Amino acid sequence: MSATTKTCGHVLGRRGILQAYTKQLVSGVIGLTVATAALPMIARADDQDIIDYRQHIMKTMGEQGAAIDQILEHKVTADGFATHLQILAITAATAKKAFEPKVQGGEAKPEIWTHWADFSKRLDDLTVATAALAKSAKDGGITATAPNIKDALTCKGCHETYCAEKKQ
Repeated sequence: MSATTKTCGHVLGRRGILQAYTKQLVSGVIGLTVATAALPMIARADDQDIIDYRQHIMKTMGEQGAAIDQILEHKVTADGFATHLQILAITAATAKKAFEPKVQGGEAKPEIWTHWADFSKRLDDLTVATAALAKSAKDGGITATAPNIKDALTCKGCHETYCAEKKQ
């Protein structure tokens, strides 16, 4: 039995089969090498994307805090109170990761990274505090939770140390 293969109307012998497979293998390796080399460029967001993401996280926390304040001031109904605290807790849990890339800019002061241990501890504390508030709101409602909010949300202290004034 002869070792031949018919490809696109051509009969290939062993040598032709080997050459065809070698050509495909080399093309595949080149393609894989190019894709692998491009992966770090694709996987790493540019600095402005990192800053924008970080600002979205912080803005979300600010907006949830503002909604909670409106509820506590009886300006709107308390129907969404537990939901706002749950969103705040989830967002707080993502905040530290948003600052891990050491990309300066936006409203973030460089002190965030030079005093990372303090900054990250504050975010860890915020994560624990907001999770406790969310659980309290879910289990006991606004009456059980409202007295603890002011002590748990110490945003101002962190902002005074690590947040630059907004650029107009």
